[in-house]
Amino acid sequence: MRGMKKILLASVAGAGLLASCGGVLTADPVTNLAVSSYSTDWQLNSDVRDQNGQVIPKGTYLICDNKNTKMQVGVTFQGGLQQLALQFKGYNTGTTKTVATNPLNATNSSGSGTYEYTFGPNTAPLSVGGGNLSAQAIIVNPITNVTVKGYTYVRVQGYDLAGNASNVATSPTAIPVADCAS
Repeated sequence: MRGMKKILLASVAGAGLLASCGGVLTADPVTNLAVSSYSTDWQLNSDVRDQNGQVIPKGTYLICDNKNTKMQVGVTFQGGLQQLALQFKGYNTGTTKTVATNPLNATNSSGSGTYEYTFGPNTAPLSVGGGNLSAQAIIVNPITNVTVKGYTYVRVQGYDLAGNASNVATSPTAIPVADCAS
């Protein structure tokens, strides 16, 4: 949260500077923010059972906790998105980690975007590397032999040019976190 506060303070300070230079600051609030999709570069190529005996179906994307895992989160929104904050929340633990994207060069009001970032080994679900909104594709690696350790949800919140926060949106399903065999 500490880094997020610094980013938000910088955004608000920058907005104040624009207003003091004779420019008129008009915020286009971010509304109806939603997680529209997520994918990773690891995908099950057969059904597996988790630690509770529940079946995770073939084709499910997962985070390989013992390997680098690229993940993309798709969002939809209305209004002027200037910055996006992502939060990862452990399904059982409730522990959270908040990560902010780099500020966008221009306010994005297209209504959708994709954020890509990388989990390092042994850091999921609560620590990630940085990324930006992009349209890049990831290469999916099929995997069969996994040991599911838990699940995490993705939560997002957007900020407009003036630093006003949007609603918080949560992924509709939790993402499996597993140790994956080589």
